[in-house]
Amino acid sequence: MNSYIQNTLLPKRVCLIIHPFLLLFFLSFNASASFYFTPELETAYNEIIQLKINPAKKRIQAERIKDPSNGIAVYLISLAESTELFLSEDIPKYQIERAKGSEYLKEISSVNQKKTPYYNFCLAEIYLQWAFVKIKFGDELGAALYAKQALNLLNENLEKYPTFNPTKKSLGLLNVVMGSIPSSYSWIAGSLGFSGNIDKGLMMLQDVINSRNIFYQEAFIMKIISEQYVLNQDEKLESIKYLYSSYPVNLLYNYLYAAILSKHSRSEEALVVIKTIPKGNDYLSFPLIDYLHGDLLLQNGDYIESREYFNQFLQTFKGKNLIKDTYLKLFLSYWLTNDDATALKYWHSITKVGQAVYESDKYANKIATANELPNKKLAQLRLYSDGGLYVKAYKILDETYINDFTEKKDKIEFYYRSARLYHKSDKLSNAIDYYKKVIALSHENNYYFAPNSALQLGYIYQQINNIPQAKYYFQLAISYKNHEYENSIEQKAKAALNHLK
Repeated sequence: MNSYIQNTLLPKRVCLIIHPFLLLFFLSFNASASFYFTPELETAYNEIIQLKINPAKKRIQAERIKDPSNGIAVYLISLAESTELFLSEDIPKYQIERAKGSEYLKEISSVNQKKTPYYNFCLAEIYLQWAFVKIKFGDELGAALYAKQALNLLNENLEKYPTFNPTKKSLGLLNVVMGSIPSSYSWIAGSLGFSGNIDKGLMMLQDVINSRNIFYQEAFIMKIISEQYVLNQDEKLESIKYLYSSYPVNLLYNYLYAAILSKHSRSEEALVVIKTIPKGNDYLSFPLIDYLHGDLLLQNGDYIESREYFNQFLQTFKGKNLIKDTYLKLFLSYWLTNDDATALKYWHSITKVGQAVYESDKYANKIATANELPNKKLAQLRLYSDGGLYVKAYKILDETYINDFTEKKDKIEFYYRSARLYHKSDKLSNAIDYYKKVIALSHENNYYFAPNSALQLGYIYQQINNIPQAKYYFQLAISYKNHEYENSIEQKAKAALNHLK
């Protein structure tokens, strides 16, 4: 256990032979507010990481009754509740509990024992936990103010206690996030006075992982998400495989492994993982599992079965994100089985449901508003390519020609889907040619096909060590504006450029 954790509870046999005055000293020291993990709090922390939120909360509340002054218990109950809100996106629950973050901050601030690295650490963690909650529910200004407080506390802690590794967990995450922040959120970086550094952030996270203190799994998750979704690294998935195999009953790791397999067009493997995902009343209700399950089935051409999971997601999810995207996918499940009448009911509902904050929702809303019905062959080509079913994808590609399309958008998309298939199946020369065709044809067109083609060309040239061309295409990707995937493409291109320096 970390040497900074202060646990003054002594075995009963030892207490019996201690001088009464010394015993009184120890008891009064423990009664004053401090920061220490008990075995029960360690268990609760691990339960939160597994998404066993309710058992963790019960365990923490019991420990708070035993010692109301223990700051670690306050930090953990805040972590449990903010995690639940962040993942559930439950708006009514948020309206009730939105002030809890400030209440927990007051509890930590009232402690007497401030000369410990855990004091600033717990304050910073609670600020950061609720900053993420605030941004999830649209309070960007509140999130920025909380993030600034967290950053100041973490930097102060690092200066005062440079060997206290837990500080580096959240400071590392902030470095990665701020080092790759899209221009639309640059005001947040300005308000923080902090531009971040991706490489520095990853090194900090690795320090926490290497230390093997109680927070190492959390740092590991942050590093995996940074590598996979920001830097496009670790194609062998070694890190997430390690966590998945080491902690098989961890719901979060199972979900994350399936999601990352899906990202790498390995939907058949992802389906094996998601079908064996741990279940039970102890786990947090996690509708995103149903959404991902439906998506994987749709990619595999199991259109009818996919509807069961998309509908389950719509019934149980309490947020507004991914709703438009789910309606688009339900539309596709009928459109691609030629049940056009039912498909069009979902198509005409896309603009009326959910919200267009997530980029997949923006895309769904954009094409539905413009009434640009997807070409069925291109839709199948996309789904099979995304799922890694390359034999089926190439069959469609072999039967399809550019002259089959009359609309310019469909011609651009045909080149783009061809490029993606060639790229995913390692035919890099063909992929380069087709990505360049997309860019050449996309003047005065604000779809994401050209910017993502530029991003992918950057990755290819980086892979073959042509750094000048890689930089050129990453910069080109950033230059495109007002398209539906602008934030994520810019973030990835910016992160890649910073990593090349």
